[in-house]
Amino acid sequence: MILPMKKYSFLVYHGDYTEFLKKLGKLGVLHVIEREDVDKEASLKDERRYLEHVENALELLTAEKREEDAETTEIPGRELVDRWIGEIMHVNGKINDLREKVEAVNREIERQLPWGDYEREDLEKIQPAGYTVRLYQCSSSQFDPDWQDRHDFFLISDHGGKKYFMILQKDGEETDIDAEIIEPGRKSLSRLNEEIQEIEIELTKAEVEMMHLRGRTFNALKNFRRQLNDEIAFKSVYLESKKASDGKIRILEGWVPEEAEEKLNEFLEDEAVVSLAEQPPEGEMPPVQLKNSRFSRLFEPISKLFDLPAYNELDLTPFFAPFFMIFFGFCLGDAGYGVFFILLAGLLKLRVKKDFKPMLTLAQYFGVATIIFGLLSGTFFGINLIDSGYTVTENSLQRLESSDVPAQIVMALQEIEGVYFEGRNEFLDAVGQQIGAEPADLYQTELLKHAESGIPFIGYFRHLMQDPLSMFYLSLLIGGIQIVFGLFVRVLNITRRSGFRHALSTIGWLALIISLILYFSGLLKGNGLEYLFYGLMAVSGVLIFLLNRPGINILARVGSGIWDSYGMVTGIFGDLLSYIRLFALGISSAILGFVFNDISLQLLNIPYIGWLFFLIILLAGHSINIFLATLGGFVHPMRLTFVEFYKNAGFAGGGKKYKPFVITH
Repeated sequence: MILPMKKYSFLVYHGDYTEFLKKLGKLGVLHVIEREDVDKEASLKDERRYLEHVENALELLTAEKREEDAETTEIPGRELVDRWIGEIMHVNGKINDLREKVEAVNREIERQLPWGDYEREDLEKIQPAGYTVRLYQCSSSQFDPDWQDRHDFFLISDHGGKKYFMILQKDGEETDIDAEIIEPGRKSLSRLNEEIQEIEIELTKAEVEMMHLRGRTFNALKNFRRQLNDEIAFKSVYLESKKASDGKIRILEGWVPEEAEEKLNEFLEDEAVVSLAEQPPEGEMPPVQLKNSRFSRLFEPISKLFDLPAYNELDLTPFFAPFFMIFFGFCLGDAGYGVFFILLAGLLKLRVKKDFKPMLTLAQYFGVATIIFGLLSGTFFGINLIDSGYTVTENSLQRLESSDVPAQIVMALQEIEGVYFEGRNEFLDAVGQQIGAEPADLYQTELLKHAESGIPFIGYFRHLMQDPLSMFYLSLLIGGIQIVFGLFVRVLNITRRSGFRHALSTIGWLALIISLILYFSGLLKGNGLEYLFYGLMAVSGVLIFLLNRPGINILARVGSGIWDSYGMVTGIFGDLLSYIRLFALGISSAILGFVFNDISLQLLNIPYIGWLFFLIILLAGHSINIFLATLGGFVHPMRLTFVEFYKNAGFAGGGKKYKPFVITH
């Protein structure tokens, strides 16, 4: 829900205004109304630039290896902070330079490695004898063996698919070698290794210096940052105030949640301030602060990814939260993955900070939904629970007799007693041949329930598992329910924003859709109920075509109703088809899990090390499947929520977040 706001205006004597603002900031309940005629950016430019320097320094300190930080409540002055920032930037620059040198020397070592340890001067000693040393490299496929016969050839090394060789070229002699000429290294490998050791020693010293800087300055700089943020917030609010009575009176306006009014009024009792409170004036849009139940609050980060609702409409978070959870479970569709989510999130809760725990709780709710839909579709870590073996045993026949199944059917089933059927369809076909197709359909639930399973304990609830076609229809059913629910929410939304009479057209569509559903399901047929159906259709027509646009003439309403009808009919059918993605993602996740299981089982046939490949493929495969399914289980429900549901619910959005003026010190 959106917390109701009150508009407050404060009239303060200019001499008391600074102290009043400090106390108001510590109270932290007023969202200050910004004035359009105030250029705060220019006034706060220097402070924000300085804050950016402090943030950069703290970021550099955070990036270094942590040592024990000195606890302090000290708030250093700017002169000391400037010195610290200078030291931090200087040491960081030194670290970056040394790291670049290490990379450069390592590249040189890597280039020199195939040629061995030599000095460049040694290659030049042969020049007085009329020779020049040429170094070449080429791929093994490009190497021509004839080069060894035509020239003074020396192979230096051969690795990585390349050959590295040296040619002694006589002065004035031309070579016909089609290979890359390599410039001799500036230093030997020995000297390069010594150089990199010296650089790394200097780098270690610089990193230790940065760690000491962190331990000495980090907390003090954080305190200074908080103070600087307070100063910027204070100055920002100060600039929003208006002057009256030749500057002797300051006026400040802002929004306060109604639930914080008591706290504000207690504060104002001791202040020499005139305050005026009023309901939001027409045409003004207060900021938005959400307050939901413990369950719905977990989904607020998802709703905020799209937009905040406007102040005068409904917060849709509690309305889409159960559906989003259902959608996620449908998309993953594997009970084993649901168990994994619950256990992993539970373990992480023991280690993470308090701020991250709600996200892990949300993951556990998603895990519960995944278990439910995984069991409904009969999938557990890629294992098909539906086709887990069916056998009619003596115990099965006894239980069928006690379930009011006719005796002749039980007797007919004795023909297949003890026969093992791997899949459900194979079992039902065999049963149909024994007792007939019609009795098999009539008693299908009892037959599936009492047949012995190849997996222990599955038989108790396996009859509740649905085949892919049923899951397809279920995805459409859930989509239809959310669409109808969205239209109901639209009625509430329009009524809240514009008044009940503007929602009559949507009420007409709701009545029409529900009437058609009841009629074609047979609930409005017979016993004169058809007349009720015709009456509902007539009322719907009046609401849709005659009462759809208050304030315009009747012909315009009819034309608008016809146009809206085209958009509504095509839109609803298009939206309904979008929910098929739930079925598609769920079935693809199940199939991929089954494929990884099948591949890994085949690897067990490899002698001695087959079990190792089995574990690798099984773990890697299901890890990939969980990642892909989780990604799809988050993205596609968001699409269904922000497009289909938000559209049908009449979501407008554009709300401004409630940001109270807060001073921490």
